[in-house]
Amino acid sequence: MSEAPVPYRTLATANAQYQAGLTALEQGRPAEAIAILSRIADRRDLPGTLARFYLGRAHLQSGLSELRGRRHARAIEHLQAAAAINPADADLTRYLAACYVGQGRFDLAAEQFEKQWDVGGGDADTPIRLALASWKSGRLEHGIDILLQSTLHKPQYAAYHLHLGLLHVAADDLPAAIESLNCAVRLAPLSADARQHLGLTLGATGRIAEAARELRAAHELRPQDAYLALQLAYAMKAAAAVGEPVGSPEWEQKERRPAAAAAGAPPDEIAMARLGEIIHVDPDFVEAFLALPQTGVDAEIYAVLVQTLERALERDPEHADLYYHVCRVYSRLGRRQDAILAADRALRVKPQFVEALIQLGRLYVETDRTDEAIDRLQEAIRRGGDYPDVHFLLGKLYRRSGDDDQARRSFQRALELNGAYAEARRALQELEAA
Repeated sequence: MSEAPVPYRTLATANAQYQAGLTALEQGRPAEAIAILSRIADRRDLPGTLARFYLGRAHLQSGLSELRGRRHARAIEHLQAAAAINPADADLTRYLAACYVGQGRFDLAAEQFEKQWDVGGGDADTPIRLALASWKSGRLEHGIDILLQSTLHKPQYAAYHLHLGLLHVAADDLPAAIESLNCAVRLAPLSADARQHLGLTLGATGRIAEAARELRAAHELRPQDAYLALQLAYAMKAAAAVGEPVGSPEWEQKERRPAAAAAGAPPDEIAMARLGEIIHVDPDFVEAFLALPQTGVDAEIYAVLVQTLERALERDPEHADLYYHVCRVYSRLGRRQDAILAADRALRVKPQFVEALIQLGRLYVETDRTDEAIDRLQEAIRRGGDYPDVHFLLGKLYRRSGDDDQARRSFQRALELNGAYAEARRALQELEAA
């Protein structure tokens, strides 16, 4: 009998569970990842938010594995769970921009910034928007007429045929819908939307095997879409039940990367901007990410952060806090020279920025620039950074450079500020013994 999940109430324990769950997912153990991440997925802090996202990925990975084995019922169970967690197929950028983070502080900002974005305009898609608006206002036939005229005007524009097909579905004219959707697929064979809706419409007319093949093709184009994978699972189950072979899909033969490591899709521009606005309002948002334990999927998370911060800085190049935080993220990724440049820029904007001075000092230590590190840390202390860890680091640098007297004073000052600082006490004892 399995034990009931243990509630993980402390942030440190939640961080450890988050790290263990993502490691299991990256190493191809989705069942273990599901068991671990489920324990913290109901938290409303950052580990919980990210745990939910990757729990959806783990269910998706498990569902596809079951689907490859033709275990349709179990595949459907996992894919339903994945689709419930992330129904809109949001990538990590959009997911973070939309979710509660830090006890729900940032979702409110996201809602406000979302209202500022208007992607409309008098472009080629205006007829589509007009047709859909007509449909929603009860004038379905008028919407169909708009798109019929648009297809005559621009017959090679696949989006007109796609949406015309959808309106034909709404009018319950499935033969006309299939004709329009087939046209959309011919014009845009790499359109997952066109293939998905064609597959669903074929399924509604009883052409199960054809439906499964179109949904399979759509899934190959959009492999992270759990809802699409769920539709494919239902179609394959139905095809198997009526004895209509679907064939061995290409994606079953490929050795795919673990879902947690898939970070190749281009970022959603609007979501990136929204997330950037959230960070702009409160740059300490980044600190929540930096406090997370290191995992194998850091590349995905921090790629999102770096791009978001860089774009935010393009809009506000005099924001010292943003430079400081992008410096911290560069450092986390091992991009030390980029981190140094970002810290320098933060200090040009705000010379009294103590945290940036300390960070720059640490970066100089990591790049063996001892004298410059000492200068920056001394300046940080003069400007108010009279912290025990800064004095301890200075003491180590003075000792490295052969100045034992200064090293002694630095270790002593660290102990004055924090009498329980064991490393500083040990360093001072070693110095005295020498």
